Amino acid sequence: MNTRLPVDGRAIGLMMLLCMTWGMQQVSIKLAADDMAAVLQICLRSGIAAVLLGLFMLWRKEQMNIADTWKPGLLAGFLFSSEFFLVGEGLRYTTASHISVFLYSAPVFAALGLHIKLPVERLSLLQWTGILLAFSGIAVTFLGRETATDTATADMIIGDMYGLMAGFCWG
Repeated sequence: MNTRLPVDGRAIGLMMLLCMTWGMQQVSIKLAADDMAAVLQICLRSGIAAVLLGLFMLWRKEQMNIADTWKPGLLAGFLFSSEFFLVGEGLRYTTASHISVFLYSAPVFAALGLHIKLPVERLSLLQWTGILLAFSGIAVTFLGRETATDTATADMIIGDMYGLMAGFCWG
């Protein structure tokens, strides 16, 4: 199916709902962090999701042929688990809003990776301008702070770096 449909109100509404749901992840983890470590929360969520996905695949009688896909699957799994670990650790040091902003730098890293890896995905001048603008926003969030002399500011910078590295792993 190669038919592209125009973006309508339903598509926009569903995307907004999806983004709000994903955005609440960091807030929920941060709220429960006093009772359960953020990384443990993420591990439990991912483990439950893996079990449910496995059960769904069994129910649908899906075949798993890992002979051709185990290497890229292992790499994707490592990067994805690294992203979750970095989010969990970053939430120990910075706010959920900062983690969300830095985590969603992933499309920038994905665009750069595709530009390097696939000749058909070369970035145009306008796209490079967008990438530079996005990175400028990231730089402003780091450079716009006062000198990290107190522990709270230094911790926030550490947490923000974890968030940016999580975005890199996800991208």
